[in-house]
Amino acid sequence: MEKQYIKPVESPDRFSFFSSQTLKATTSATWDGLFPNGNLDHIFQETQKTRPDPSRPIWWFDIRDATDADVGLISQALSIHPLTAEDITIREPREKVEVFKNYYLISFQTLVDKDASECERPDIPSTAGIYILVFQYGVVTFSPSGCNHIDRVRCRAHKMHDWTVISSDWICYALIDDIVDSFEPFTRSAELESEAIEDQVYIARIDDVKELIPQIDSLRKKITHILRYLHGKVDVLNGFVKRCQSPDKPPVFPDGDLLLYLGDVQDHLVTTMSTLNHIDEIIGRSQANSLAQLSATNLRVSYTINSAMSKVTVLATIFVPCHLVTGMFGMNVNVPGDDTPGLTWFFAIVGAFVAFMVVCLAVAAKFRLL
Repeated sequence: MEKQYIKPVESPDRFSFFSSQTLKATTSATWDGLFPNGNLDHIFQETQKTRPDPSRPIWWFDIRDATDADVGLISQALSIHPLTAEDITIREPREKVEVFKNYYLISFQTLVDKDASECERPDIPSTAGIYILVFQYGVVTFSPSGCNHIDRVRCRAHKMHDWTVISSDWICYALIDDIVDSFEPFTRSAELESEAIEDQVYIARIDDVKELIPQIDSLRKKITHILRYLHGKVDVLNGFVKRCQSPDKPPVFPDGDLLLYLGDVQDHLVTTMSTLNHIDEIIGRSQANSLAQLSATNLRVSYTINSAMSKVTVLATIFVPCHLVTGMFGMNVNVPGDDTPGLTWFFAIVGAFVAFMVVCLAVAAKFRLL
């Protein structure tokens, strides 16, 4: 597990800080390089209010491939609950939403880009956990390498005409929306691959069908893998929206237009899952057709072999008595015709063999044994 999650920390942009006031991101390889002054009280000060002050800028702090020391430093600076720190440290794969006194946590699994040599199963997309801590005036994210959600959301925020629209809850929504959107290219690729497989099933030769079976199995594994993670996101979003709509919801939860945005993400998730389920049905039907075609081909081959074997058996039955007679005549004993000169007995015996074969072949042909 340590080999899987511990990565080099020399990346120059592993730490990044974004402010809605400047709409610019500052990156550094270390915490001290990101905040050389060291005084962060004016940034991370969290005062709980009934409604947040829209004139106050929103900060966003991201750590990529966080180490135990990084998690401990953030926990001390922002008073993060030990359970949250433990989930981030051990890379808890379970997707969930949890609420605490001054923030709420959303844990999602997202697709990451990895080299084929690093993947245990190259035919299945690699996933990693991203953890979003949402405070009243800021967000802290712990993201894995290989995902571009942070950069895309920052670019989206930079295009906003009014920076006061940007809030910590909006950043959380934008991250969730981008994570869900990251599954769209895979869905489209799976749809195109399923259509190609469906077209090949009915025109493929027997050798091509044998190659299609592993391809179909690989695609179904990918779809099942993605559906498993999408189901977890549906449960998390449904529970999150219900708790936001509750009359006694915690003050850290969003309300207003953010619920409409989250509803749009829910609709997108449902559409994506419906598409994947439809693709899985098409692939299942193609797999059944391929197996049926292989079974029919095997039956035809088996029938041909059985027919040939029955004909060989009939011919052997006809020729075995002839071999028996010739074998008896070849023994070192007196046989009929030894004392008679000429080839009369030879032609008589050969004629009897021929007549016997003709009669047997005629009987076999009459009963369709040949």
